[in-house]
Amino acid sequence: MSHKVRRISKMRPLLFAAGLLGAAVSHAQSGAVAVDIDIPAEALDKALANLARQSGAQIVFASDVAAGKRAAALKGQYGVREALDRLLAGSGLVTQAQGDLYTVVAEPDVQGATQLRAVTVTAQIDDTTTEGSGSYTSPKLTIGKSAQTMRETPNSVSVVTRQRIEDQNFATIEDAMQYTTAMKVMNYGTTSSAIESRGYTIDRYQIDGVASSLRVYENNFALAMYDRIEVWRGPAGMLQGASDPGGSINLVRKRAEQDFNYSGHAYAGSWDNDAGDVDVTGPLLADGSLRGRVVASYQDSDNFVDDVYQRIPMVYATLEYDLTPDTTLSIGNSWQKRTSRPFYGLSAYADGTYPQLPRSTYIGADWNHAAQRSDRSFVELERKFDNGGNARLSANYTDRRNASQIAWGNSMIGDADNDGVFDPAHPRDVLMLPYFSWSAERETNVDAQWTQPFELWGLAQQVLLGANYQRFRTHDAYNASTYGDDTFVLDTFEPDVHVTKPDIAIDEPASRTGLTQSGVYAQARIKPWAPLTLIGGGRLGWYRSDDFSPGGEDQSEPAKFVPYAAAIYDFMPQFSLYGSYSSVFNPQSDKDVNLKFLPPRRGDQWEAGIKGEHLDGRVNSSLSFYRIEDVNRALYGRDDDHPDAAVAAGKVRSQGFEAEVGGQLLPNWNLNAGYGYNENKQITAPPGQEDTPLNSFFPRHTFSLWSDYRIAQGVASGLGVGAGVKFRSHIYSTDGVATWHEGSYAVYAAQLNYTVAQHWRTSLTVNNLFDKNYIDRPDTGWRQTYYGEPRNVMFMVGYNSR
Repeated sequence: MSHKVRRISKMRPLLFAAGLLGAAVSHAQSGAVAVDIDIPAEALDKALANLARQSGAQIVFASDVAAGKRAAALKGQYGVREALDRLLAGSGLVTQAQGDLYTVVAEPDVQGATQLRAVTVTAQIDDTTTEGSGSYTSPKLTIGKSAQTMRETPNSVSVVTRQRIEDQNFATIEDAMQYTTAMKVMNYGTTSSAIESRGYTIDRYQIDGVASSLRVYENNFALAMYDRIEVWRGPAGMLQGASDPGGSINLVRKRAEQDFNYSGHAYAGSWDNDAGDVDVTGPLLADGSLRGRVVASYQDSDNFVDDVYQRIPMVYATLEYDLTPDTTLSIGNSWQKRTSRPFYGLSAYADGTYPQLPRSTYIGADWNHAAQRSDRSFVELERKFDNGGNARLSANYTDRRNASQIAWGNSMIGDADNDGVFDPAHPRDVLMLPYFSWSAERETNVDAQWTQPFELWGLAQQVLLGANYQRFRTHDAYNASTYGDDTFVLDTFEPDVHVTKPDIAIDEPASRTGLTQSGVYAQARIKPWAPLTLIGGGRLGWYRSDDFSPGGEDQSEPAKFVPYAAAIYDFMPQFSLYGSYSSVFNPQSDKDVNLKFLPPRRGDQWEAGIKGEHLDGRVNSSLSFYRIEDVNRALYGRDDDHPDAAVAAGKVRSQGFEAEVGGQLLPNWNLNAGYGYNENKQITAPPGQEDTPLNSFFPRHTFSLWSDYRIAQGVASGLGVGAGVKFRSHIYSTDGVATWHEGSYAVYAAQLNYTVAQHWRTSLTVNNLFDKNYIDRPDTGWRQTYYGEPRNVMFMVGYNSR
């Protein structure tokens, strides 16, 4: 239940219902039991929001009745009714109480009072924004194309709220996914990562609910610009078309607000990790019909690995204009640049062992350099209808440029000539290979959807219709004709990174490829009787990939239908059982003996579970069981006469369960905990690989926890304690007869924080509290092995005007 005040129009009442119920405050709703209240002098609507949050009361008022009024500071122990009377003193407003509901209205002699009293409140305002909620859960998610609660979403989902982002000092999506239920981050370098779920890579993302082709490290604008991150585990074909079965991630931007607010944070951490951000939002016209927001952030950090650094400025700006009270136009742009000296991992020995090296060891050249620049522009037109319907047209355009000049390892230790034979005369050497490249990527995404509720059999129903279009084009080139030349050797144990930079030209013409997807989708949510919801729908999509290079071949898949079906049964007021079916569709570029593209991978997921909504929506819980079967995977080596030809014969199964609980257990206690179990294996595979894992890097067990408790009263009022842990079980990598292992481990974090006068907050966080020495990615011997971060600290000081 949201505590955020949201105005719709001067003539339309605003329902503000805040039901923060916990054991310590549940009796306060009687209005007579005194509770601790601490509200600064501020705008009346904010004061009423604070009172609802701190007392657990339900307070209703119209938007214009509180406009322009202020409340005096209030601190001490009060009943709800007494606190309301004090806040409303001198405002010309009074309180009407009906049981646990308090309605704020104008006094009888104030113009318009009769009209305001005649308003009947029948529903709660939908508000998915997590900023300002102070919670680790959200009333509703938007990743499923329409705003639904977690209980109303029949799939395993998670949300990383604005409060969690700030409490845990998350700067990137990779930071956040480290502490998200059943998720894993796969490093491909210090500036490149993939996010994995259920043994698969999540290869498609959403920005404000609009699907994108860009990979995670191409979408990773600093989190300062986002309100929340929504995670959908399992196939998401209906949401975004062709994709792997792992799931989807929706990055939801901050919106311009009608109230003037500003905030800022400064960070200082280990390895000269310095950062800061500022955020200003508010009305640009007196009536609030035009609003703006600007967010800027900057990170300047070195790394625990020697010689590695990155510099990341980011600016995000948006405007929102109410064309009518029910129609809003939003436009905006985000810009980010990253310059860095990246690191692409350590090599190992061919027998499956690792050298004993300092975690700070850098294998590379001092001229290693990478630069990335991203621009994303968007426009959105949204119309809300009086009957609760909603129509939205969204479009965004992304332009990315990358350039790099790097040297990375290209052999196992002691095999610097890379012939597969250990050289006892040079047992410490590794071969380094220069790689120079550039790329230019452009993507356009358009999504139109219409959501319409209606009544049938006396129950609320809903239908969703939509269409989307996606066009991605890339130009890229590298030193293809000289790749493998200009190599040099480094001593793994005493690397001299001051090597001469070779004079290398990038080949022309550049490779040019494209991807186009379009589709129409529909979904109906039908209640045949009150406890049961049936959901059915799907996406009819068209897919085309183009290779514009000389001799390149195109591929197209017309009119493919991806179905989705689910059922939710509310067997108790706080609990629901659900089951869902999702389909997998993903074209592949492999070719058969006749040089024809293989048919797309197909598959199915069956999922079932139980979800709970507790403490008036402040806490959500879930337990999900799933099985994915993915067929038509390309297999090689089935034809001795054509070893390079593929056949669509592979079959993979991924199954397991996930459990999560998260939210605001008490007004001053937030917690999020999640566990995942997964076993993935190849059912049909090349000889010798049957029943082996599809992804041996994905752990069978994962667990993450973060808890933050703040003392609300007494001499220690404002002091808070945070603690967390992330755990994963054994993972490994195999190449031939050798296997490189890393056993299970747990990494702990602890934090002290202090809040001053509700606006200022400082924190000191220690990550990897016990300085666990572990390998984050145990790859095969010729590169891409990374240590996890050693113990490190982060100091933060922040201000928020809310």
